Amino acid sequence: MEISELNDLENSVQSLLALAKVELEEKRLQQRREEQIQEAIREIRQRLEPLLAQIEQVIREFDSQDIADSAARQKLEAKAADVRQQLEDAPLLAAQTVDRQMIAYEERLLDAQLQEQTNHWRHALKNDLLDTIAEQHDFFAATDAAIAIRGYILDLKAIGALEEVVEALIDRINCLSQEGPVARMRGSHEQTLNFIYNKALENRSRVERTTEVQPRTRHRTSEKRPNPYASLAGKVVVFGGHDRLASSVRNRLRDSQVELIWCTAQDGLQLAQQAENHIYNADLLLIVTGYASHSLTEKALQVAQKANKTPEMINTTGMTRILEAIEFGLKTRLLADRYSRSA
Repeated sequence: MEISELNDLENSVQSLLALAKVELEEKRLQQRREEQIQEAIREIRQRLEPLLAQIEQVIREFDSQDIADSAARQKLEAKAADVRQQLEDAPLLAAQTVDRQMIAYEERLLDAQLQEQTNHWRHALKNDLLDTIAEQHDFFAATDAAIAIRGYILDLKAIGALEEVVEALIDRINCLSQEGPVARMRGSHEQTLNFIYNKALENRSRVERTTEVQPRTRHRTSEKRPNPYASLAGKVVVFGGHDRLASSVRNRLRDSQVELIWCTAQDGLQLAQQAENHIYNADLLLIVTGYASHSLTEKALQVAQKANKTPEMINTTGMTRILEAIEFGLKTRLLADRYSRSA
C-alpha cells in the first residue's frame, strides 16, 4: 500500500468517525426532545398562569365596581385573551423553543467537526509545503516557492506552523544560493515571508521560467479546504419542518450547487403550490414529518405520484438527518446517472 493510500484511508476513517459522533449526538438529542418539551411547557405555564391570574383578579375588581367601559379594562381583557392563547399554544411554543436549541447545538457540533477536518487538512498542507520546499533544486525555484506559500499564511498560522515553514524556506534558499546565506529573518516570520515573496516577484520579472512552483497534494486529499457539501449539485424540494430548520440547512449548503426549494409549515398555501410545481423536475424530494401538516404532506404525496417521484419521508426535527438525506440522495442520483450513461 502506498503512503498516499494510507493517507486516504486515514482521512476517510477520521471523517466517518466524526460523522458518527455527530449522528449519535443527534440521536441522543432527539431522544431527549420530548422530555425537554415537557420541561419547557411547565416553565411556560409557571410563568404565564400567575400573570393571567393577576389580570383576571383586576378585571374582577372592575366588575365589582361595575366599570365596563374603561380603556384600562379593555386592554386587560385583550391581554388576558393573549395570555390564554399563549397557554393554549404552549406545547407548540415549547416544541419550537426546544427545536431551536437543538439546531443551535447541532450547528456547534457540525462546526466543531468541520474545524477538526480543516485542521487535519492544514497539517497535511504544512507537510505538502515542506515537501515542495525540499524538492526545489535551484535558487530561483526555492525563492519562487514563497509565492505559493504566502497564499496559505492564515492556515499555517492557525496551527502554529508558519514559523517552521518559513524557516525551512530560508534554509533551502541559503542552501542553493551561490552567494552564501542571503535569506534571513526580517522582523516576524510573516514579514520575512512577505519580503521573500516580493523578491520572488522581482525574479519572475527578470528571469524567464518555464513553470511556477506549486505545492503538491501528496498529503492532502484535495487542494481545497474541507467542505462536506461543496461538491453536491441538484434540485432538492423539501416539504415540512420549520423556518429555522430550513434556514440552517440552506446555510450549510451555501457553497454547493444545490437548488433548495423548501416549503415549511409556516408558509402559506400559495408558496406550497409553487413548491409543488418544482416536484416534477426535482432530483430529490423530501418530506419532513416534523411540523408537516397532514394536508401539506398529502398534497405533496399526490403531486409526487403524478410526477412519478418517490419521496423520502424523514421523521426528524433536527438538521443533521436532513443534511445526510440530501447528501446521500444527490450522490446516489449522480452515481445512477453515470451508470445509465455508461450502460
